[in-house]
This record gives sequence, structure tokens and C-alpha cells, in this order.
Amino acid sequence: MRYSKLFGKTIREIPKDIYLTSHQLLYKAGFIRELVAGRYFVTNLGYRVINKIVKVIDEEMEMIGSQRVMTPTLHPLSLWQATHRDEAFGESLMKVKDRRGSEFVIGATHEAAMTEFVKKFQPTFKDLPIIVHQFSSKFRDEVRARGGLIRLREFLMKDAYSFAADDKQFMETYWDQYNAYLKIAQRLGIKVQPVEADAGALGGDFSHEFMALTEKGEDTFVTCTNCDYAANTEKAQGILEDKNSQEKEMPLEEIEAKRGLNMEEMALFYKVPLWRLLKTIIFMVQGKSVAICIRGDLEINEIKLGHILKTADFRIPEPEEIKKLGTVRGFVSPLNLKVDCFLIDKSVLSVKNLITGANKLNVDYKNFNYPRDLKNAQIVDIALVNNEFKCQKCQKGNLKLKRAIEFGHTFKYDDFYSKALDAYFTNKDGQQKLLLMGAYGIGIERAMAIIVEQNNDERGIIWPKSVSPFDVQLISIEHSTKCIVHSEEVYKELQKNDIEVLYDDREEVSAGAKFADADLIGIPVRLVVSERAGDKIEWKNRDKKETELLNLKEVIKKLSL
Repeated sequence: MRYSKLFGKTIREIPKDIYLTSHQLLYKAGFIRELVAGRYFVTNLGYRVINKIVKVIDEEMEMIGSQRVMTPTLHPLSLWQATHRDEAFGESLMKVKDRRGSEFVIGATHEAAMTEFVKKFQPTFKDLPIIVHQFSSKFRDEVRARGGLIRLREFLMKDAYSFAADDKQFMETYWDQYNAYLKIAQRLGIKVQPVEADAGALGGDFSHEFMALTEKGEDTFVTCTNCDYAANTEKAQGILEDKNSQEKEMPLEEIEAKRGLNMEEMALFYKVPLWRLLKTIIFMVQGKSVAICIRGDLEINEIKLGHILKTADFRIPEPEEIKKLGTVRGFVSPLNLKVDCFLIDKSVLSVKNLITGANKLNVDYKNFNYPRDLKNAQIVDIALVNNEFKCQKCQKGNLKLKRAIEFGHTFKYDDFYSKALDAYFTNKDGQQKLLLMGAYGIGIERAMAIIVEQNNDERGIIWPKSVSPFDVQLISIEHSTKCIVHSEEVYKELQKNDIEVLYDDREEVSAGAKFADADLIGIPVRLVVSERAGDKIEWKNRDKKETELLNLKEVIKKLSL
């Protein structure tokens, strides 16, 4: 490919609202452009990278016995309704009607459709396990598309599915996928940390995320300083330090409190640490009110809350609803609160004599103690884990928060989908048994962004060889006849040897600008033809400072290794 003919060129200025390194570099280097929020054009440079990512994944899937298939993009809404996944996805699910009035879901994921697909072949025990994968566009109406290619409303995804006869057979397929993901990440030049995860709207209770460490990641996970425990904060559990649970319970006392409305201002007013305060938050859940009490230095994990409530449909009450419950914002107290249900986070058990609101403006209670001052409450684990927690697994190490971007996700569904969709297989005894299912996903554009997040420097992208848009970038830095002829010879010889080359043949551009563009685009090897080097070619690896002079045969031999 001649750079002078390449569609999509490098630029120096980028929009101010682009904050992720991968978004900045892919935009500047001419790999992507936004159509509308969450939907991107990909230039030939980007498409070449995507094709190579797909190739790596496809090869590793085939290595574990997965077969590539194709499925429709539009799924009958009834498939989603059968598993109530339409309710779980909520407004992020995109729907259409055809001219006959039939309702369809625009594919957000393919669990139900793939279960229906396998079911149609009436498998027997001899066919199992069945492992299939596909690469298809997914559509999700994300509330806020962000981070360039990290959170999209339309994206290419590899999703794989396994169907097994029993738990032993299923777990073998699950760990095959798990290990394949580690190999895929390694081949793509991505460093990942597998962590225990929450399955979210997709269902299931056994799941792993493969987290790619990066400072600006949208996800957070914890690791233990003593053992191998690692989990997404949505799933993580830990042990809190006992603060003062042995302290003598003091009498409940109502006091005047002309303070601010949040926990931080309340702590400043009383000159106490946040853990001495009781935070009470009210949620409206399908027409009912639920009050949640938690230690003042902690936050509620809304994923855990959704599991406890068995719905993600909850919200903060409106001002008029707050008034009907007998309280005021900033001074909410569990005492005499007119709610339908109380949940007490177990963190409250680690503290005595808490300060809480009194359901009246500028009035608080001192010395609240559970369970003395609140009956008929359910104790739950609902806190968002942070650096203050110890590891629940080994009970020795401390949990440390790390920022990351999710690279891939694996799910164990058991018979969740097969039961809802009547997906059976025939066992050795001729009996009909439910298929056990797993699902395994990798977002392709997201993978490209993660590669850039972890492989760059101050000059631009550094593509791993496995996914680089070209094997080599050839640059002619002088415009004499001799130099041009030599460059053309090198270009043609590289092509004859099936070496993918981007040839910067621009005559009006300076050597410095060509070098800057080469560094920005990030192809692993740069070859420079110049009169100074004579018949030799200057070789430079993108991630190294050193250069060497080689003849054309040596260049081709080295590129062919």
C-alpha cells in the first residue's frame, strides 16, 4: 500500500473531549472516525487490525474444538421474553417491528438464539459437547457511549457458546475457554488478570472477567496482597476491621445539628471519622420503599443490591415521596421511618454508638445501635469493597483496588436458557435431559483499543506484530532518482515475498514528518531508504532506539522469521 493513496491520514489536533489514550491515538493516526455517539467508521488501517484480531481469536477457538457459525441479527422478541432477559436488559435493548407487525430484538447478545439453533438439531449425548462461535455485530442502546471504542452502541463481537451433558463435561469446556482467553490475550499483546465477576443482565452465577490493567480503565477490581483472590468490585467480598463493637452502648440522644447534608460535612461538623456515622439511603422498588443502612465510610454496591432485591428496577425517591415517608433529605434516619423494608449492611455490626439523622431538618440522633434501636431488619452484604477490606478468602491479606478495562467475559449458565426454551438432548438411556450451557465473549473494537492502551509511548502506537496493520513501514527520505528507484525496488521485492508493507512515497513531506507519522501509526518495523545508506536499508524497531543497516536479502530474511 502506498501511503499517498491511503484513505485516512494522520492529524495533529484532536477534539478536546477525547480523554482515553487509545481513543486519542487511533483518531490521530487515522484508524477511526465517529459517525454518531457510540458508532464508528473504521479505515483500512483499522480494518486490517480488526481482521488480524479476528484471525487470532478464530485460531484459538478452533484449537479447543469450537466451530465457527453465523446467526441472524434480528431475534424474535419471544425468545427474550421466555428468559425475561428483555426485562433484565431494559431500555438498552433495541427493538423493531417488520411490516407484518412481528416484534424483533436487534441482537444485543445471542444466548437465546444460539440455544434455539442447537435445539433444532435435536442433539444426543454422542454430539456433546457442542462448542460454536461467531463474529457478529451487536447493538445496545447504552445510556452513555464513551471512551472511543471502549463502550459502543454498535460493535463487532466474538461470542462462543458451549452445550454439555453434565457439569463435569461442561466445566471441561469452560476451562478450555478460560485458558484460550489467556492465550488470545498473550498473542494480542494484552496483559490480563482473570477475576471473579458478576454475570449482570446475562444471567448465571459463575463468571470470570479478563481485566486489562490501565490507569484510566472504566472497571475496578480487587486483588489480595497475600493470596490469589481477585474479583470485580461488583462481585468482591471482604472483611471489615472491627472498629468499636465492644464499646458500651450509650443512651439514644436527640441533638440539634445545623450541618451540611452529606456524610463528609456531617463528619466535619462532629469532628469524627466517617465510620462513626450511619448512612441511610431509601430506594423505591416497584412501588415499595426500601431503606438501606450502611456505615458512613462505605458505598452501596448496586449490583449486589439488585441481586438481593431480585430486580435492577430501583430508584431514589422523589421529594414528595420522601415527605410521605416521614423524613427529609440529608437527615434520613431508620428510626420511625415509614418504609416497607429495612436492609442493614453487615458493616453496621462493626460499630457502636453511631450518629444518624432524626428525620427532621437540623436534628440528629447520637448513639444509634443495632439491633437495640431497629427491629425486623435483614442483615445483608451490600457494601462496595474498597482498600479498607481484608481478604475473605485467606483472611490475612488486604484488598487493593486496581483500574482496568474488561477484555473478555466467560459465563456459566447451567440450564437457565435450556429450561426456558425447552432445549434438550437424548442421553444414553434414551431420556430427554436439559443441556448445560456456557457463553464466552470478546468485543473486537474494544480489544483493539485495549491493545493501544497497553502498547504506546509519547510518540504514538506500538502495535504487536500479530495485529499490526502492516508488517513494515517503508520510507524514502530523499527525492533523487537513485533513492526513488531503490525505494521502488525494495517495495516491489517486499510485496513479492508476501510481506505487508506501507510505503510512504510522499514527495512533498519532510523526513521528520514521515518519521513522526510512522511512530504515530505504530507499525513494528521501519525501513528507511536514503542516499547516505547507499545500497543498504536502515532497519529500526518501533519500540527500540537503535538502528542497523542491512541489505535487502537480510531485511527479507529477518522479516520472514
